[in-house]
Amino acid sequence: MPSRRPLPPSSAPAVTLNRSEWLYAACDGPMGQLNQPYILRFDDPVSAEEVRQACRRMLSAFPRLRGVLEPTARRFQLRILPEDAQLEDLFKLAFRTEHIDLDDPVALRRWHELALNDPVPLQRGLGVRFQFVPHPTRPAMIWSAHHLLVDGRSIVMCLEALVKLLNGQAIPDLPLDNPSMLPAVLPAHWWQIPGRLLAAHRAQKAQQRERARYEIVRLPIKRSARYLSTGVQHHELGCLSKDLSKAAKARGGSGNSLLMAAMGTALLEQAGNRPGTAALVRVSVDLRRYFPEGTAPTMGNFVATLDLLLPQDVPEAERVRWIDARMREGMDRFTQRTMILPLLPYEWLGGIRTHDYTRLIMRGKRLDTLPHLSCHTTNIGSADAFNPEGARVRLSEIYPAVSGAAPLMVFVSVNGRQVMVCSHQRDEFEDQDMQALISRAQAVVTRWLAPLPVPASVPVSA
Repeated sequence: MPSRRPLPPSSAPAVTLNRSEWLYAACDGPMGQLNQPYILRFDDPVSAEEVRQACRRMLSAFPRLRGVLEPTARRFQLRILPEDAQLEDLFKLAFRTEHIDLDDPVALRRWHELALNDPVPLQRGLGVRFQFVPHPTRPAMIWSAHHLLVDGRSIVMCLEALVKLLNGQAIPDLPLDNPSMLPAVLPAHWWQIPGRLLAAHRAQKAQQRERARYEIVRLPIKRSARYLSTGVQHHELGCLSKDLSKAAKARGGSGNSLLMAAMGTALLEQAGNRPGTAALVRVSVDLRRYFPEGTAPTMGNFVATLDLLLPQDVPEAERVRWIDARMREGMDRFTQRTMILPLLPYEWLGGIRTHDYTRLIMRGKRLDTLPHLSCHTTNIGSADAFNPEGARVRLSEIYPAVSGAAPLMVFVSVNGRQVMVCSHQRDEFEDQDMQALISRAQAVVTRWLAPLPVPASVPVSA
């Protein structure tokens, strides 16, 4: 009778989870699938085999894409799968060749929505999906990664590498990064911590006093204790990105500030423009820029958020300038390390078991104690920026999506035109309400792109 022999412990590297990844592990499923599917369209024919080889090379170059959740005594860690026959079997499941009508916007949106809601086996792997659709002239694919593996900036890096590989260029292997965000949160010297904590406490109290004066507007919401699915909307704003930037500059801000202010204004209008109301717009912030020089990590989850309040009593002509100033003020707090609150206490949440963390989140959803947000926005720039110089196969269109606790808008420039991809949780928000918000935002942007009125000249007295 053969004797039983235990397997030796795995020698594959393992990575601890940071505070964002603890949250993603706890709320995946109960709060929605945290997939990040990006629809990519190329302007030159490319074969399924070329795309398959490029995606397989990325698994070797970027080891986090091979990560799977592995339970420890109290929570989880990320085990990096070795490159062996088992990985090849998993990759066969992750890479698919599909057939849809790429020129039908309804079919394209439905394809995107299915990818966003597709459950991913985080404890078995792989947490990435590659769905390729052939086309005689403009093939497409969905490149998707679960948020627990990588953030949006990491995906941008992956897509830049994908386009390079499709053009026959080599990409370097990336080492695993330390997942800690503390270097971007703590000041340079320990003795600076008390002063930063005091400044952060004062800023938080002032922020709380200001927000207490307003009712935060949201889309009409259906209270729900259980997540259903996430809806997706694609919308072209009908303007050139350069015209939007020009209009934003005339109003005292950036193109991104104009888009955030337009969403806030649309939400205020949808709520009736009532006095005493305000929109609370959340924006994603890449913490890599706040690491000490030369130490910024490359791939993982290194994102924080900043909440920008837009009161109804701010004149519409001043709202872009208002949002831009609030954005700069928040960025200065990251630079000065006065975002140490609330970011430092968030680091302690890793001491909570994932099971208990999930219970807290679901209880907060049921009791309506989670923060009220109007919307969440992020901006990934221009699709053309992904193409290396002299590329034959060029990325011409990109449509990113991700789930969020509030309606989430991703802004992107496609072929020089401004586009937004919106997602919303269907257990709380109706599709028609989301579509109405998009229409209002479109009307606001159109109104703001019209030339500003020239002030009447004052006659000079004789």
